[in-house]
Amino acid sequence: MKFAKITGVMIILLILVFGLAGCKPKPADEDKANLVPDVPMSQAAQTPDSITGQVEVGESARPESDAESSSEPEPDPGKNRKQAPDFTLADLSGRLHSLADFQGKVVLVDFWATWCGPCRKEIPHLVKLYDTYKSKGFVILGVGLDRQSNIAKFAADNKISYTVLVDEKSVAARPYGVSGIPRTLIIDKKGRIAFDHTGFAPGMEKEMEAEIKTLLAEEY
Repeated sequence: MKFAKITGVMIILLILVFGLAGCKPKPADEDKANLVPDVPMSQAAQTPDSITGQVEVGESARPESDAESSSEPEPDPGKNRKQAPDFTLADLSGRLHSLADFQGKVVLVDFWATWCGPCRKEIPHLVKLYDTYKSKGFVILGVGLDRQSNIAKFAADNKISYTVLVDEKSVAARPYGVSGIPRTLIIDKKGRIAFDHTGFAPGMEKEMEAEIKTLLAEEY
């Protein structure tokens, strides 16, 4: 009986051994396929910038602080200029104009009279300056210290293209302390007196043109 039991146990063990032998292991190649290959350090160090997400700073790429500093506004070149006194006068058609209406533009204010010789010589140059720069934000206000009838006739005869105002009672001339004419003031975009001329001589028109161009180019 003992022999029979031992024989039965051995048979069961043999069956188990041959049954397990039927489960084949995965091929070596299949295991390798599931492994992540090692990358040498030298190769990893050569990873492109597009993968790492980093950009080397050089001539083609500058820090944002540099770009921001270059866009900062320039200092106000007219911070020490005196504010021009405001005034309101009628033109030859009766329409009222105030100096304050022209904020943001460069304004030339010319105090003149029909009986003033230097004024008569200056005006053709002013007409030329106005026609040249009016499209760029330049305005001329010709303030006539004379009778309206005289001013109207002179303006028509000389084809003055800019705005002519009538100041028979020196309403505008008084705050500016006008004592001699022509008195020509060039006012910046913020309504401040930048240049002030009394009298006229040949060549002054070039000086005034340079001043006008300087003020037109200013940005605040």
